[in-house]
Amino acid sequence: MGFGYLLIGYIITFLFSLSNVYFFADIIGSVLMMIGLSKLAGHGKNFLRAMQVDIVFLLLCFTRALLMMLRVITGEGFLATALAVGIAAVGLVLQFFIFAGIHYLAGEVELEKESARAKRSIFLVVTYYLFHMAVLLIGPALGNTVGNIAALCVFLYGLAAILYSIFLIHSCYCRICLKGQEHGERTPSRHEWINRLNEKTDAVMDNAFLRKKTPEKAREEEPGYLRVKRKKNHKRK
Repeated sequence: MGFGYLLIGYIITFLFSLSNVYFFADIIGSVLMMIGLSKLAGHGKNFLRAMQVDIVFLLLCFTRALLMMLRVITGEGFLATALAVGIAAVGLVLQFFIFAGIHYLAGEVELEKESARAKRSIFLVVTYYLFHMAVLLIGPALGNTVGNIAALCVFLYGLAAILYSIFLIHSCYCRICLKGQEHGERTPSRHEWINRLNEKTDAVMDNAFLRKKTPEKAREEEPGYLRVKRKKNHKRK
């Protein structure tokens, strides 16, 4: 359905990018997220908006990587800080639309806990990025000691927010699935280029996230197995 790609892409983009060693994690992860969001775009406008923002995010990350390889930016400086702030701002908008989409989609299938957690993820991510951008902008003026302490506190808060969001996306991957769509079929998007992208990526990557159980068996063994289009949650007696 797309949550598998989104989960792996989110982990690579936002968790691995916390490392001080740069290895193009943001670029790799944003491409995977784009694939996942293209599959979810037919199930909510927020996922489509997230995919559009992800394109901007990818371009910014690619620009930074290119400038780093050309040694146009090295270490700290105005251009490096401006790019970092821009990427952080676009990353904030990207995650806002992702979790807004999850909030409405989880509510549609009556997963109240996931819907509430999505709202909590929005709060955590927004506050983290506000703190992060504040440290980027005023950190040098705070001095080495205070600036490093502030950066460490923001890093730990961001790590907690990202881990919380990862568990949320994983829960959606495990619990939200369309009936009869376990093998790559989905409601076509009204955007033809999204449909073409889905067809190409399905053949290459779907086996990594293919659900092994049939819908009937999954419903027998997993009370939480839900369909997006289901109107009412019938609990097993």
